[in-house]
Amino acid sequence: MSRSIENNYSPPLSNETHIIGRSESNKRKKRNTLKPYLYLLPAFLFLGIWMYRPLISTFILAFQKWSMVPGTTPIPVGLENFVRLVSNKDFVQSIGNTIFYTVGLLPFSIIIPLFLAVTTNDMKGKMKNVYRVIFFMPMILAPVTISTIWGWLFHPSNGLVNILLMKLGLIDKNIAYFSDPHFAKWIILLITGWQMVGFSTIMFSAALTGINKDYYEAASLDGAGRFKRFIDITLPLLSPTIIFMITMSILFSSQWTFAYIDTLTTGGPFGTSSNIYYEMYKYGFSNLNVGLSSAASLLFFFIFGIIALVLNYFSRKFAFYDN
Repeated sequence: MSRSIENNYSPPLSNETHIIGRSESNKRKKRNTLKPYLYLLPAFLFLGIWMYRPLISTFILAFQKWSMVPGTTPIPVGLENFVRLVSNKDFVQSIGNTIFYTVGLLPFSIIIPLFLAVTTNDMKGKMKNVYRVIFFMPMILAPVTISTIWGWLFHPSNGLVNILLMKLGLIDKNIAYFSDPHFAKWIILLITGWQMVGFSTIMFSAALTGINKDYYEAASLDGAGRFKRFIDITLPLLSPTIIFMITMSILFSSQWTFAYIDTLTTGGPFGTSSNIYYEMYKYGFSNLNVGLSSAASLLFFFIFGIIALVLNYFSRKFAFYDN
């Protein structure tokens, strides 16, 4: 009996053994904690190199004067770049044009796509997808290709638009649309809106597929017509997507119109079709004044940031989610 007790007996662990075991456990926990961040490290590095580093450089250059000529160094000028922006008539005019494009694109990104999405959503068979592909095709075309097509349509001498209007007797001479201050920015708006309709239509169509059909069946049993169902069911349940598309349209309208301004009008005539993005581009690469371009970028960084926060507040307050 005593011999078996002696064989099963193990001496108690010393304090040193407890400490070693605890330290190994802590190291293991630290490794498990750090492992997810190691997987995210490449993404953080790319974000830092390609996004945050240029952003910080823009903040610094906004308060400097530099022509980007090799061998020259930036000169600190304080708030001089911002003062020049406010007193620059072309920049002030570009702000008005930016507001024009932003407001003008809302029907193309909200109203028309919503109507098209609701109309095609009730279709049966393959025709639904065929129409959606037709609507989306302009979105996948390169802006240079689109500019070439529309530039030919509105060509002042042999463009299809002028030829049709003259045959209909609506005009008596050719119109140089892209050189006319009354037409230039309206055509830029039309081209950009035509391209963006497809993207918004796809977004609304995808949101419509997530709405429970039982709501419509219950409303039909209660005698609600198509318009009543649209107002009471479709619009509330699409409110998150509608607010999202409004946010996209407001924040990116200047970016969407930039390519067509650059290729078709170059901001003319007399700056009537320019916007803030194109003015930033001209300051930096035409006038070689990167400080002025950075100041304009910094100014609208804060303006668009405030707009995004306001729209985010409206999304939380008014968007309805079907839980």
